[in-house]
Amino acid sequence: MRRFAIATAAFCAAASVYAADVKVGNLSVDDIWARSGQPGQVSAAFMEIKNKGAADKIVSANCDCAKATELHTMTMADGKMIMAQVPAMEVPANGELKLKPGGYHLMLIGLNRPLVSGDTLPIKVKFEKAGEVTLQAKIKDKAAHMGH
Repeated sequence: MRRFAIATAAFCAAASVYAADVKVGNLSVDDIWARSGQPGQVSAAFMEIKNKGAADKIVSANCDCAKATELHTMTMADGKMIMAQVPAMEVPANGELKLKPGGYHLMLIGLNRPLVSGDTLPIKVKFEKAGEVTLQAKIKDKAAHMGH
């Protein structure tokens, strides 16, 4: 029984590493992940940001895995999904911003190395008020998350 309790505690501690929020100012960032991909391809990164204070915004992002990292959104126009670069992503006061497939995301353009499912990827995100933070995105299999 003692071994089971120790194993359970170790598993919970390891799982919390991936489940833990990253805090920066009044913001907490959770569920940080990116799609797998090969050199020369594009990928995208996603996350959930909760704000317990005044409005803020993502003003830039950078990942050394790609030639360019851009802030993007997807919208419907004339029955078609249109992707467009945006200058910033608003995080409302006492609200949340979800970067998810089919919506806001960080576009990783021109991968310079493979992004392999199960690995982690450092991505720097700069907020207008909270400042810059380096997030560790868990790489997930591209096929498991079809759609952009």
